[in-house]
Amino acid sequence: MTRLNWKPALYVLFGAYLIVMLMPFVWLVSSALKTTLEMFTHPFALPAAPQWGNFAQAWQTGVAHYLLNSVWVTFISVVMIVLVSGLAAYALARQRFPGRAAIYILLITGYAVPIHTVLVPLYEMLRSANALNAYAGLIGPYVAFGIPFSVLLLYAFFLDFPAELEEAARIDGCNEVQLLAYVVAPLSLPGLSSVAIFQGVFVWNEFLLALIIINDDARKTLPLGLVNLQGQYSTNWPVLLAAVTIATVPVLLLYLVMQRQFVSSLAGIGK
Repeated sequence: MTRLNWKPALYVLFGAYLIVMLMPFVWLVSSALKTTLEMFTHPFALPAAPQWGNFAQAWQTGVAHYLLNSVWVTFISVVMIVLVSGLAAYALARQRFPGRAAIYILLITGYAVPIHTVLVPLYEMLRSANALNAYAGLIGPYVAFGIPFSVLLLYAFFLDFPAELEEAARIDGCNEVQLLAYVVAPLSLPGLSSVAIFQGVFVWNEFLLALIIINDDARKTLPLGLVNLQGQYSTNWPVLLAAVTIATVPVLLLYLVMQRQFVSSLAGIGK
């Protein structure tokens, strides 16, 4: 009996899926290169004469400033989440101490709490601490909400970390700090990269918390800045879509740079 070759069918299936996933992005870039009239009269056609000036206009209307704010907030938030979550997950997975199970259950509980349920008390806490309209008032909640999921993800990763490597490093004279810095961290890049991607995308796209905490235009992040491009009575939609395209580029670059580590981490999730 001859075995059926499913590879061509799988290639066709994944190719069709890829096309469906790319269509919104292609439409976004195509519409950003059109005039307003062309966008509404021929919404699914390619631009007759690409309007590259839409991107320059979007950049000059403040997108550059909002972009830098988002880069700063996202970078600080992700670094703190990865650092704290990595240390916490390693301690929970490799160390034995009283209250370990209770801390793990508390993290799971924290991950299950919807962000919308704590907006009012969070706002009052930040107002009392004079942290409104400040990067610290925005980064702090991002780190707090990002830690539970990140710890759970890295906890599963560190459970499979080879104990023989740790024992060999200790025999060679490494203390705990050297063990983490020179052995555990370099070999855990797939898991740490996955956390960085997940949390980076979340912080980069987050709108609700930023809307509540940041009112000063000078400190607004990119999602809030895009709202400013909408007029009260009319909107230059190609310029707005050009700004949205600019906002997606850093996320795409993050995936392209870290895709190998991200795929490696996903391959080991089910272990």
